[in-house]
Amino acid sequence: MKKILITCFEPFGGEKINPSEEAVGKVSAPRGCELKKLRLPVRWGEAQKSLFDAIDAFLPDAVLMTGQAGGSSAIRIERVAMNLCGAIKDENGLYATGGTEEAELPIREGAPAAYFSTLDCKKIQNALKAEDIPAVLSYSAGTYICNYIMFSALDRFACENRKISAGFIHLPYANCRKDGAPSMELDVMTRALEIALAQIILGEKL
Repeated sequence: MKKILITCFEPFGGEKINPSEEAVGKVSAPRGCELKKLRLPVRWGEAQKSLFDAIDAFLPDAVLMTGQAGGSSAIRIERVAMNLCGAIKDENGLYATGGTEEAELPIREGAPAAYFSTLDCKKIQNALKAEDIPAVLSYSAGTYICNYIMFSALDRFACENRKISAGFIHLPYANCRKDGAPSMELDVMTRALEIALAQIILGEKL
């Protein structure tokens, strides 16, 4: 039985909910899969530690990370993670340096400039489109903590030469918003993640 770790984030930036947490909470494990769900903090350092601790304890065959992409109207399947912590404060009001002075820095000194997702992103996109779920391939996961954990996971697996598929999916705001921002029904996002998991089970470059 394949073991998949799926992660989401807590609400941040004054939002009351995070669609990734809501959707992951409703996801059912596909047949032939042991699924572990992990809620990550939106805090530099702590997010990476929580992710790595879960990987060490669960020993997954694949890791699917998810987060919120405000302003998007489609499921965004991230293809690239950059070796960069942007000059953005986390929920503790700190930059990645651990201080309050504006700064950006590499996620890991000496690491490659970027990694590609090791999921079959196009296959996932095609499976979503087959069920009329809007889905796009994205070539930037940003420079905040979504990119941070995607890069961290891919870098660790590459350094340890571990055959673990890993990638990231960004979700739009949930449909409960009333400010006119692009959004998507929560049930549709949940279904999208279940489709992605099914594609992983079918053999995502493991």
